[in-house]
Amino acid sequence: MGKYSALIQNRRFVSGKEMFKDVLNKETASSLLYKYKKRNIIVQVRKNVYLPTDPTDGFIDENKYEIACNSVPNSYISYHSAMEFYGLQNQVFNRIYVSAPKRFRPFEFDFIEYVYAPGKLQEGIIHLSEKNKVYVTDIERTIVDCIDRLDLAGGIEELIYNLELINEVNENKMLYYLSLHGKQVLYQKTGFILSSFKEQMKLSKEFFEICREKTGKSVRYLTDKYESKTYIPEWKLYVPQYILSLTE
Repeated sequence: MGKYSALIQNRRFVSGKEMFKDVLNKETASSLLYKYKKRNIIVQVRKNVYLPTDPTDGFIDENKYEIACNSVPNSYISYHSAMEFYGLQNQVFNRIYVSAPKRFRPFEFDFIEYVYAPGKLQEGIIHLSEKNKVYVTDIERTIVDCIDRLDLAGGIEELIYNLELINEVNENKMLYYLSLHGKQVLYQKTGFILSSFKEQMKLSKEFFEICREKTGKSVRYLTDKYESKTYIPEWKLYVPQYILSLTE
């Protein structure tokens, strides 16, 4: 154990300078940072972000969601990672989608990749526990965001499997987030995809009527036009044929 080990235990997600703020000599602090990293007394999460390890076992206490939200300022868990957070995933990815006001370079820690995901909305971000600083999009926004960016949802098949695990949603919240996105195509895709889950999620006829009204007159594609070749007249939408069997 190092001289400063006990002193730094509560200094979490801080810079090297902050970790050794009690050391007056800058060169000594830099040397300590190097030595403590080498001895696994502290670990580097990303550039200039450090955590002390538990002296009893040499591991850190924080989970991947805590690491994401504490390593990137004003960030929150989104898209497929939010589905994972709620336990709604079909597959667990070694990648965490982190939304933040400012884009950051991806980083890897403990075999998990943390990547920037765009988050245009400021609404629908919740903090579920006072025990830790983890912020995540609520269920309704997570659904809308994932439909909007299927690439960040793990693809359409993964999203369908995720939705099968959701029993009930607040449709007013859904419509609110759809209005904030303000995209006709998103109403179109949402209406089509969620029509297979209307009883399960307790969505009203009015919800789908609003989605239809907001879709406009354009014919669009659920995925790319080379894959989406089956036309759904009700939603003016071309979809992949295999999706129909998944949503039956």
